Amino acid sequence: MTVLETIVHNSTSEHKGTVIWMHGLGADGHDFESLAPMMDSPHTRFVFPHAPIRPVTMNGGMRMRSWYDIRNLVSGPYNDRESLEEVEESHTLLLELIESEQQNGIPFKQIILAGFSQGGAMSLYTGCRFPYQLAGIMVLSSYLLFPDAHKTESHPSNIQTPILFCHGSYDPMVDIIQAGKKSYDFLVEEGRTCEWHEYPMGHEVCMPEVREISRWISECIP
Repeated sequence: MTVLETIVHNSTSEHKGTVIWMHGLGADGHDFESLAPMMDSPHTRFVFPHAPIRPVTMNGGMRMRSWYDIRNLVSGPYNDRESLEEVEESHTLLLELIESEQQNGIPFKQIILAGFSQGGAMSLYTGCRFPYQLAGIMVLSSYLLFPDAHKTESHPSNIQTPILFCHGSYDPMVDIIQAGKKSYDFLVEEGRTCEWHEYPMGHEVCMPEVREISRWISECIP
């Protein structure tokens, strides 16, 4: 059985909660590791998994760390441009990570799923389907995968779980309107508790956003 390799930043005080933070396409678990010390959450453990290495069609079949294959960036987020099979494979691996934290004494309701770009899409996909309430779902420069399937596959346990959306106004990779805001609106219409924040940047993370993330994490895992 495949097990995700991880980078871990342990809590500096009594461990009360965990953030599982997924990177974007072509990056790895080190990508957001430097942000952990910036979070005002000394009781929180941060786990940064490495995605599996696989060919990515839109990059000419080049092998790289990827949570799932993306065929192109032309179609909108509601078209079949992602590999459902590989999304499901990554979903299963993330479930194992969540359950590992629970087995180590952290309740599901004290676990946040977070991610950037592809990683954010996976945090939404897994978080909305998870059968027990989580502390929060964080979606950075990302979007909702397979909205039609989401309607029938999402689990009511996380309908009230806080969801944080952050997106760059000038994102050339994941369009803020057609991907980010449309996904946010879709989930709000479902009755979910969502926050939306946008920043004058591209497909990246900025310091005002980092401060907002820190505030939100400390509220979700007090």
